[in-house]
Amino acid sequence: MIAESLVNHRLSPLRTTDTVEAAMEFMVQNGVTELPVIDKKQVVNYARLANLATLPKSKLLVDVIPVHPYPPVATVNNHLYELIPLLSANDLSVLAVCNTQGEFVGITEQKQINKYIAESLTYRGLGAILVLNLDNRSYAPSHLARIIEENGAKIIGLVLKQREDQTLWVNIKLNTTTVKPIVTSLNRHDYRVENIFMSEDMDEENNREFDMVLRFFDI
Repeated sequence: MIAESLVNHRLSPLRTTDTVEAAMEFMVQNGVTELPVIDKKQVVNYARLANLATLPKSKLLVDVIPVHPYPPVATVNNHLYELIPLLSANDLSVLAVCNTQGEFVGITEQKQINKYIAESLTYRGLGAILVLNLDNRSYAPSHLARIIEENGAKIIGLVLKQREDQTLWVNIKLNTTTVKPIVTSLNRHDYRVENIFMSEDMDEENNREFDMVLRFFDI
């Protein structure tokens, strides 16, 4: 899944010739808190609704939005997982997408990315989710896959999150809801399985709602 396929065609960018009032009205109508501002197909910066609210409504964006020398943008070929840190690092809920010439082509939304990840990894009918807490040095995807495949299952999704203590949350989506032998094997190899969701043979909160699952995915 690349940025080009995640463009939301409902959303349009703001332009430097828009007034503060028009920009605010457009953002409210579309339910967003920020939007990229473009000038001649180039992204110059982002306008944030909270900041615009403090400015004179008749002012043009060109006069109140400073030009960012390197505005955060995705290229059409950026993978889904490259977009997430861009959004997070810049405290954005939308991200401009540009072609290889740096010209604006569209906007992708964080909630759209979240929805895609949620649907692909946490759909209740597909299989269980194991949440492991690992030291960075212990993380070896090939080793985890081998242990799981030796128990007749496969990894169909993997999401990582680094914690403040530099350990990793490793969220593994399986193609099975039978996990007891897998968990036993992982424990035998000193992997710490901290949580289990949507399994049919273990009692660790199998019926927790999606919002509780997503808390561990941090999406």
